[in-house]
Amino acid sequence: MGEMILYETAFRYDRWVKFFLGLPFVLTVGVGLILSGWVQIDGLMPEGIDGETQFAGFLMFGMAGLLLFMYWLMLPVKVIVHMDRLRIKIGRFFWTIPFETVESLRAAKGFPGPGTQNAMTSFKSQVEIVRRKGRRVRISPENRDEFLDHANRALEDWRRLGDGRGYFR
Repeated sequence: MGEMILYETAFRYDRWVKFFLGLPFVLTVGVGLILSGWVQIDGLMPEGIDGETQFAGFLMFGMAGLLLFMYWLMLPVKVIVHMDRLRIKIGRFFWTIPFETVESLRAAKGFPGPGTQNAMTSFKSQVEIVRRKGRRVRISPENRDEFLDHANRALEDWRRLGDGRGYFR
């Protein structure tokens, strides 16, 4: 039970989040272009580019690649509603939240409280998952209202019908 996907949505990223995620990459590539000598700015490096400086530029390109790899590995991608759980895809990994641990799902605003596990990427589309025993979780599904409708309906059905092991809520 529970392998069937009832609803799936991507994470919403606000513009300011995209800006602050892109800024380190753009700066690293820019510094790499200057240090490698591929881009020259008058008066910035008057002595020219020596081997060590050029090597530092290529290291910056490697750092930019590492940064992209880390984003690919660790940024929230999507949230999936199953019959018995929520699955949050963060990079290449899945974080599973069984319905037996969920008290409620609701729209949220503002900053998460202390101790909240945060995978929030938008202030406009926040959902708080209140858990029975454990930390609250904040996520940012692309369409908050549609996600809440599907997730709360699945949670209610799970409670009404039982959790697949004969336990009824």
